Amino acid sequence: MDLDSEARALSLRTIWLVATAVLSLVLIVFGLWALGGAIYVAWGLFHDPAGVAHFASYLLETTHLETYLAGAGAGAVQYLALITVILLLLVLGKLGAWAVSAGALLLPSRRQ
Repeated sequence: MDLDSEARALSLRTIWLVATAVLSLVLIVFGLWALGGAIYVAWGLFHDPAGVAHFASYLLETTHLETYLAGAGAGAVQYLALITVILLLLVLGKLGAWAVSAGALLLPSRRQ
């Protein structure tokens, strides 16, 4: 291998390491943002549980649940909205945790 091809291989390796490091940092930042958002919304719902009522009315309007829950009343819709919010927050938290762990695994190691 001559000196020119070694320099080219080293520059390609450096570009690859920089691209991997940038991607890993983007994943970590996105994951932390998602986790922070989930915590922020959960904390807001903890302090103001009536915030679920807005989501319940939106859920009722968009999914037309009144046809399926005709005799159940508003309490069932509130309960369904609360379960849906909790599940959505769990999904958001899990996606954030996956993004952080994937970003941490992509970080270039110093053991070379």
